[in-house]
Amino acid sequence: MAVKQRRTDKELIQKRAVETREKLLVSALDLYTKKGYHSSTVDEIARNAGLSTGIAYRYFKNKKELLMETLVYTFSNIKDIAGVSEGDLIGENLEQALKVFEKLHVDYKDFHEELEGLRHSDSDVKMLYNSFMDRAMKELHESLPDEIKAKPHSWENLNIAVGLMENYCHTYMDQIIDQNMNENEIEYMRKKTLEIVNDLVFN
Repeated sequence: MAVKQRRTDKELIQKRAVETREKLLVSALDLYTKKGYHSSTVDEIARNAGLSTGIAYRYFKNKKELLMETLVYTFSNIKDIAGVSEGDLIGENLEQALKVFEKLHVDYKDFHEELEGLRHSDSDVKMLYNSFMDRAMKELHESLPDEIKAKPHSWENLNIAVGLMENYCHTYMDQIIDQNMNENEIEYMRKKTLEIVNDLVFN
């Protein structure tokens, strides 16, 4: 009975540790989104999570490690974080997929742009980001219908298509915030992007 109790206590401690760690990761992503990585301190992240700075340093030895683990958490849970389903990101409903891309770029604009900079200045971030993108692209390609995957250059065309969607979303993100383009101009870019992507991947 005592052995069973010790096992239960140990499992409870482990569960609380996982929950505490996740609280810190969620808090870090929240602050990175609001004010950026460089402007967020470990102390602020801990306080935002309702925890002490000392507890934060039990789980992450420094600010850089917290960033890296937050990126791993974000990449691994991107669909849940974005509030979208698998079908929103893949498949032949390209318009829905593009809307999801738009939302992610606008909701996480500041952190996204800072992350782009970190990719060029920090080799660890670059390696992690590239690893995630490589895995995501392989999963996306694998999700395509067999007859599409069997076409010549399906992998290359998918990479070009995603790059076009990403480029459009950067323009969309900037225009929505700076309002340098009207809705008709944005809508034209959206439709043209969808046409090209559809032709590249599915025709």
